[in-house]
Amino acid sequence: MRPRLDGLDVLRGAAVGAVLLGHSWPAIFEGAGIVGVIAFFVLSGYLITNVLLRDVERHRKIRYGRFYAHRAFRLVPALVFLLGVYAAVELATDVLGDRSKGIVGYTVLAGFGYLKDLPLPFDVSMAIGPLWTLAVEEQFYLIWPALLVLALRRNRQGRLIGLSAAVTLFLMTASVLAMTIFAPQLHSLVYALPTTWGLGLVIGSALRLYRVHVFGWFSARWLRLASLLVSVAVLAALAFFPKANETPAFIFVGGPLAMVAAAVLVALGASRTRAMPRLTRPVQLLGTVSYAAYLWNYIVILWLNGGSTADLPPLVAVSAILLTLAIAVVSWHTVERLGRIARSRFDRAYPDQRRADAGAVPSRP
Repeated sequence: MRPRLDGLDVLRGAAVGAVLLGHSWPAIFEGAGIVGVIAFFVLSGYLITNVLLRDVERHRKIRYGRFYAHRAFRLVPALVFLLGVYAAVELATDVLGDRSKGIVGYTVLAGFGYLKDLPLPFDVSMAIGPLWTLAVEEQFYLIWPALLVLALRRNRQGRLIGLSAAVTLFLMTASVLAMTIFAPQLHSLVYALPTTWGLGLVIGSALRLYRVHVFGWFSARWLRLASLLVSVAVLAALAFFPKANETPAFIFVGGPLAMVAAAVLVALGASRTRAMPRLTRPVQLLGTVSYAAYLWNYIVILWLNGGSTADLPPLVAVSAILLTLAIAVVSWHTVERLGRIARSRFDRAYPDQRRADAGAVPSRP
């Protein structure tokens, strides 16, 4: 069995590609950034729930220490690299004026603490703006494992998904309506709240819990092709949605529509048994380095364009994308590689890992 599902790598690559387009040409691809983020949320919910379920199947419990250690080995090295370079550059050159504002330390704290999606009592740099999505995911994973275990013990997975979706929708509706009625200027705050797009994580988790049934829906070849074309068309159309980050219509209609389309693509990618066509190889490679590319693109644009993301000259936009990809490749082969090595050593040292894996039936990721 292949250790990676290349169909999901293609989806990762397409999602981060949409984010790069949204950052580089925001006047054209107004909804591309959030469409890419939504795809990441759905995919992340699916994959992490899969990790948790495999732990339960093998050990009849979730090994929380191992789960969070693996998350740290995967995410922290690249994040520390980003924040360290940001702090060094700003303290030395003050390109964005953050040193003059006295917010470099606060920015590092908010980034490393996964707090960017929350209202904070201090200002932070716009350089870490995209980190709000990582904060949403990590906060979700603080509560989701315990809820999942409780639901599995009582065989109430459906109730867990239903209640989680209902709570998320209620909080999203309340915050958006409050913004619309009382403070329309706070759209950027509401946009980044963990409840605004958290439904995507719930949908991805539900897809993994019921994947046997869902995969069966796409058993016919013609239906798989039609579903692929329709889902791609929906996401491509939403990438041009005007002012998607501040429009209630997108949050209530466009967002859920994008989540469903992304869930279909995740189902198609995860259920695919053959290798992807060779022509998708570049997108697969982009998906492999998507984490670092997502981390770096926004700050690279700011540094190249004098602290602004508006009215990017074409040369700056293209240069930012190329530089972002170069940094992402370097990150993958250096700091992220160190994280992978540390994770492997951790697994070898984990008390029951070798004994459990020796008797376990291999499971697809």
